[in-house]
Amino acid sequence: MQDNMVRSTSSIGWLLLIGGIVIGAGIGIFEWIYTPDMPLVVKVIVGAIYLGLAFLLISVLRQRLIERKTDKYKNVEI
Repeated sequence: MQDNMVRSTSSIGWLLLIGGIVIGAGIGIFEWIYTPDMPLVVKVIVGAIYLGLAFLLISVLRQRLIERKTDKYKNVEI
């Protein structure tokens, strides 16, 4: 797991995955905003749901990053 090839391919894989998700989400949001036949109420409800999920994700990510500093099992090897 400490091999440079493993780390570099893992990093490239994560970068491609995140980049694809961001581009796909951007295109989806653009299409969702500019779809003229969808009622405004539906756009607001769907937007609220996704915004709520985003806030929950950020909250959990923040908690994990804070907890990571004081995790007593961080250096335990199996």
